[in-house]
Amino acid sequence: MPANLTPEYLAAEQRFREAETIEEKIEALQEMLATIPKHKGTE
Repeated sequence: MPANLTPEYLAAEQRFREAETIEEKIEALQEMLATIPKHKGTE
């Protein structure tokens, strides 16, 4: 089932991919987890 990802999630994912330090990656991952939609398609 495809997930309908929000623009906020996609922006956080882009920041994660561009992050150079572990701290930046962790911050982006935390934002991704906070903004991902909560439904069956994202489990």
